[in-house]
Amino acid sequence: MKKVLTAALICAASSFAAWDYFPVIEYGKGEAKINFEQSRQGDDNGGGFGFKTRYSPLANLELTSVYEGDGVGNYVIGARYQVIPVLSGGVDVGFPIGGYLRLQGYGGADVAIWSFTPNVQFSMPLSEALVLGSNAQLSIYTEDSDTKAKPGMDLSAGAEADFTIGKSLIWLSFTLNTGLTSIQIDGKVPKGADGKDIKLKDELRGLELSPALGYLANVGNLSLGTSVALQFGKDAGHENFNTILGIDFSVKF
Repeated sequence: MKKVLTAALICAASSFAAWDYFPVIEYGKGEAKINFEQSRQGDDNGGGFGFKTRYSPLANLELTSVYEGDGVGNYVIGARYQVIPVLSGGVDVGFPIGGYLRLQGYGGADVAIWSFTPNVQFSMPLSEALVLGSNAQLSIYTEDSDTKAKPGMDLSAGAEADFTIGKSLIWLSFTLNTGLTSIQIDGKVPKGADGKDIKLKDELRGLELSPALGYLANVGNLSLGTSVALQFGKDAGHENFNTILGIDFSVKF
């Protein structure tokens, strides 16, 4: 049973949509992916590119490099280790190469902070064609030396189901994001216009729910994917639900 389970996870790993929801890749293998997303929420819209790579220099170990465009911790390197066939753990480190803190009543401030994100992943095959993966992670930030601003901790958790049909894959996911603690400036939670401490909802870091659906086509070592995601949560800044359309292209080496 253990050999069958291991083989099923390794064989399917090259087709997974979300890297961090499923086992690390095989020793000596790598993958590079570029993606573009376009979002729309009410009358507002935006978009941008992202680029990420991963490689396994040792058995059960995967190293990643991710650029996600402008934002806090927009360049991230990470490492994951496969503890057992269905479970892995790792940590991501975001570099302070620019960011933007949005704080109600304080406008925005350019910041230089580090982020540290420990994570854990669990996955298992439900059938020969259907695989379930999941991930949970906690983001912790350092204080900016100039503004003395330190973002609060963030929690993200999600699950994805992948259904393989020949060389194609259909995936369905659901993600939960929320802030756990409020921002601090010079060691204290700042006050709002009403004189009370700024809350998570004031920072637009309240509960956000995001279902998504995607399709992935594989041709040799190349794959092309498309997806649509929705984001809900008034306290996370979504007065109207946000729609995100995405396309991505990857090559395995």
